[in-house]
Formats: sequence, C-alpha cells, structure tokens
Amino acid sequence: MSKKMLNFQSDTPRNSRQTPRKKRTSAPVGEILQYTPPQLRENAAGIYVEFYAYDPSLMRMRRKTIKLNRVKGTLRRRQYAREIIGRLNNELQHGWNPWIEKDTGTMYLFEEAADRYETHLERMYEGGYFRKDTYAGYKSYLKILRHYIEKECPIRYVYQFDRRFCTDFLDYVFIIRGNGAQTRNNYLHFLRLFSTFLVEKSYLNSKPTECITPISKRLYKKERTSIPLEQIGKMGAYLRHADPDFLLACYLLYYCFIRPVEMTRLRISDINLAEGTITIPADASKNRTRQTVTAPHKVLLYALDRGLFDAPGDCFIFSEGLRPGRTQIDPKKFRDHWEKMRRALRFKKEWKFYSLKDTGITAMIDGKKLSNKAIRDQARHSSLAITDLYVDHGDGADADIAVLDGAL
Repeated sequence: MSKKMLNFQSDTPRNSRQTPRKKRTSAPVGEILQYTPPQLRENAAGIYVEFYAYDPSLMRMRRKTIKLNRVKGTLRRRQYAREIIGRLNNELQHGWNPWIEKDTGTMYLFEEAADRYETHLERMYEGGYFRKDTYAGYKSYLKILRHYIEKECPIRYVYQFDRRFCTDFLDYVFIIRGNGAQTRNNYLHFLRLFSTFLVEKSYLNSKPTECITPISKRLYKKERTSIPLEQIGKMGAYLRHADPDFLLACYLLYYCFIRPVEMTRLRISDINLAEGTITIPADASKNRTRQTVTAPHKVLLYALDRGLFDAPGDCFIFSEGLRPGRTQIDPKKFRDHWEKMRRALRFKKEWKFYSLKDTGITAMIDGKKLSNKAIRDQARHSSLAITDLYVDHGDGADADIAVLDGAL
C-alpha cells in the first residue's frame, strides 16, 4: 500500500516513544496480532476506512483511520475504499500491525530472550569457554540490565531493545549510577555481545548497538589511587606479624604487578627460583597469553622463608588460609584480608587491595632507577602509553634536564 497516496491519522501520536514508557503488565504475544476488521465510514468529515489494532507500547487496542478525501468523486472513493479494505484484511491476517514498524514475526518477549541468553552464558561457562570471573561479570551486567528494565524503563518485547533503549541504559550507568567511563565502555561491550546473540538467534534483524561508540580513552585519565609510601611501610610491618601469608600476596601485587585473580590461578611450579622469574600461564593470564615477570630477591626470599616451596609444585600458591594447597580460592579472599588489615591500621576506604599495583608502578617510575620500558614489561602493559598514565607530569623544571651539557 502506498503511503504517498494515503493520509494516515489516528487519535493518538503515531510515535508512541514521544511519551515516557510506562510500566506494563503481563500480556501474551498473541495480543500483537489482535485487530478489528476494517470498515468503511461516511460522515460529514468525509469517507474513510476505520479499524482497531493492538498497540503493544500502550497495551491496548488503538483506533486507526485512513482518510480518502484526496480521491475525487464519491463512487471512486467507495471503490478505492473496498480495495484498501481488501488489502488491509490480507496484511492484518498475515501479522501486519500499523503501530509496529518491525516485522511482527519477531515480536518475542524480551524476558524469554534474556533467559535464553543466560542459559547460553551458563553453557559457555560449564564448557570451559568462559572463566569464572568472565561469567560472573556477564551475569552481573545482565542483572543490572534487568533491574533497569524493571525499575527505570520497562520494555516487554525484543523489538523495544533498540538503539534508543541502549543509549538510555548507558546514560543510566554513566550518569545516574555515577560509574566511570571505563565501566560505561564495559557495559557497551556487554550490550554488543547480547545484540550479536539476539541477531544470531533471529530475535532481531540488526544490532541496535552498531552506531554506539565507546568513550575514547584519550578523553579520560584512568583514576588511580596510590597509597603513601610511609603507609606502605607501616602495612608491611603490621602484616609480618598479623597476617604473614597475606603479605606474600601483597608483595606479588606491589612488586610483580600480578593481578589478584591471576594469583588465585598460579601454582608453585610457575615460580622459577634459578631464573628469578614468575610465569603467568596463558590460562591464568588476563589476556590469555603466556607472560613472564621478574621476581625481586626480596619476594623470593620471603616465599622461601614462608616454606612455600616445601609443598608440591602443582599446588596453588594461595589456597585455603592463603597457604599452598589443591583448592583454588576466590579472589574475594584477598579483599577480606585487606579489609581486616585496613580497619586495624585505619586506612582510608578508597585504598583498595588493587591500589598496591598502582602504588608499586608509580614508586618504580618515581624512583628513576628503571626505564619505562622495563616497567612496561614488568606490568605487562601493551604499550608505553599505558605506563605513561602512571607518570605525574609536573609543571616545574626538571632538575636533571636543567643541568644537561651535551655534545652539541
């Protein structure tokens, strides 16, 4: 039917998204296909075709009129109206809905699609394709998305998961929840994966996230919270007596920059005493590549003193009680030990366990005994630009540069 020839009108705005979405109650998908047979109407306003069709955005039947005043002559209008009614009946019987621009064949319930995606995540995790932390992260993103739909912006059908919905959700994460730019980008990555799943399973014809871009890393500097070095010394003295096994974990984070989740996957055999190195296997590394870092003598001697190498090499470095063992622990164990120490020393709440890595990198740079390249390799950064984020670029003159007297 040519929209160019017809004048579509209704008693409500055509674009229902001009008004805020209202919370909806449960309704079967079959409601989308509900309609009344088109009828010819004649009154003082003229000749028109009228019918009702279910509008899923309003959860009720909505009146639709097609005026025929542009067709000259009463007989011609009536004839044209009969032709329109015939075509409308055929389209309505095949699922067409005037209030939905999308194909009604894809009008699936969003919650059903979300449940199917959650099952997909579980299968990927059980099959070993996802790590535990990756699986937990995706589940968390999905939980927040469902909370947003329930409390902030209710949608019922998959077709409503469109670009506008996605951008509104990202604004909710970034502005309302007050998360940082990196967190907003992480949610966008999740939405892209979810959109790909919906397209692959024929819930949608295209990805609603295709034109949504992440916030460029050039526009923000990653927030880093360093702990004053005098407090680091105070912490070390306390842990040597109060929690000596946790101190080893602090050493690995402060000197070797090994992430907490990676520590839980390391085994004693990953430490090479002769070479003075620690190898993070591909299946333990964040970026799934095998990497080696230098273990300072201080770290190795402390590990020897704690009897770490008395246990079999295939034992995890940190197991129950942060002692070597066969059971892999949750990274949360480190945070629990940190919180106990933080309260005892009355450290600031913003000083987290992971702050030791930022503090260690900054201390290496400020010490000026190592090149940025060496620090980059130790921190396993992909480029010097990332290492440079830890550098405090002062406004004053550099004393060493000020006294330079080169060959020229």
